[in-house]
Amino acid sequence: MEILAQNISKKFRQEYVIKQFSYQFKAGNSYAITGPNGSGKSTLLQLLAQYTLPNSGKVEMPQVETENVYSQITYAAPYVELIEEYTLVEHLELLKQNQYLPFSINIEHFEKFIELSPDRHKSIKNYSSGMRQKIKLGFALLSDRPVLLLDEPTTNFDELAKNWFFDRLKDQKEKLIIIASNETREIEFCSHRISIQDFK
Repeated sequence: MEILAQNISKKFRQEYVIKQFSYQFKAGNSYAITGPNGSGKSTLLQLLAQYTLPNSGKVEMPQVETENVYSQITYAAPYVELIEEYTLVEHLELLKQNQYLPFSINIEHFEKFIELSPDRHKSIKNYSSGMRQKIKLGFALLSDRPVLLLDEPTTNFDELAKNWFFDRLKDQKEKLIIIASNETREIEFCSHRISIQDFK
């Protein structure tokens, strides 16, 4: 599995956020997209996921039909919200029905994986921000999709939660992993680094 970006540029109004970015991302590798807040890291990650389109250039997965790209990607970010009116059990079942998670994963398995046992009958909106982030990452890390895109994954995490995340992420190394971050530990996890400032 690979993602191929060819001379992509993205601008908002008249200002370029990313200009002429080209790169080949390959499975079995991890990539950090680095840069200060507001520099365009999240925009580039969304372009690579094909959640948004470039003004010029193109992004493709050469082995995958365009209409099936979404089924190959797991995407998690602090700004991507869970359905807050759902309970954890309801959310888990919805993701299984939509083939985001394997049907073999049940609530007991999930709670053990995230090392939390939240109230199953409480709406997700009543969980703390750190707990919601851990649930999102738990869903992402348990997905069997081959591409894992993470935007500032340890936001709202204490050290214990960060240790949990990196321990689990080590088990994903056969995937294509791209992390947008300016956090030292997230960047150091990755084998390749791309500075967004080089494409302005």
